[in-house]
Amino acid sequence: MKKIILILTLSLVTNLNAQEGIGWSGPFVGLDIGYTWTIDEKNNASRDGFTYHAKNKDNGGLVGINTGYNFMLNEKWVLGFIGEYKTYDAQDSDVDLKDGAPDNVTTVSSVDQKVSLLAKLGYLIDSKALIFITGGFATAEMSRQYDEVTPNRSEKHKDWQNGWSFGFGSAYNFYENISVNLEYRYTDLRTNDINVAMWNNAPQPQKVSQDEVTFGITYHF
Repeated sequence: MKKIILILTLSLVTNLNAQEGIGWSGPFVGLDIGYTWTIDEKNNASRDGFTYHAKNKDNGGLVGINTGYNFMLNEKWVLGFIGEYKTYDAQDSDVDLKDGAPDNVTTVSSVDQKVSLLAKLGYLIDSKALIFITGGFATAEMSRQYDEVTPNRSEKHKDWQNGWSFGFGSAYNFYENISVNLEYRYTDLRTNDINVAMWNNAPQPQKVSQDEVTFGITYHF
C-alpha cells in the first residue's frame, strides 16, 4: 500500500510539474470580445460662416482576433509582438450642436474596424499568471455622415485615422496551452481634416480617442 501511495504521489507531482512547466514562448492566436467608449469630436469654424462643436460618442461592442509571437527574455520576463484586428458595433448621432450652429445639422459617426501592431512586455508572477503592458501603432476606419435639413443635403465619408495605443492587463494559463486575459487599452487616433463638399469643402477636424476593455482567450502553439 505504501508503494502504491508513493507511486500515485510521484505521478501526481510529475503531472503538476508538467502543467506548471508550460512555457509562454512561441506563436499564439487569440479571440477577444469587449466594449469600446469611442469619442469622435469636431470643432469647426468655417462651415458657411458658422462655428460649431459636435461630439459623437460611438459606444458599443467589439470582437477581435490577434496573432503573434512571445519570447522569454529570462525566467520572469516575456516580450511579445502582436498583430490585431477588431470590428465594432458602435455608432452615435449628435444633434446638440453648439457655438452658433443652426439647429438643422446632424452628425452621425461610427467606428467600423481597427488594425493594431503592438509590442508587449510581461512579467510572470508564477508559471501561470502574467501581468503586462502593451503599446504600438493603431489605425481605424471611421464612417461619418453630415446631414442638413435646410437646405436638404447630406454627405457620407469613410476615412482611416492613424495613431497610437497603450494598455495593460493580465493573463492566466488555466488549462494546458490555453490562457485567458483581461485588458484595458487607450487609443489616440489624433485629428483628421475631412473636406465636406456640400459645405464648400470646408475642412472638418475630427479628433478620435478610445477607451476599451476586452476579455480574451488565447491558444499557445
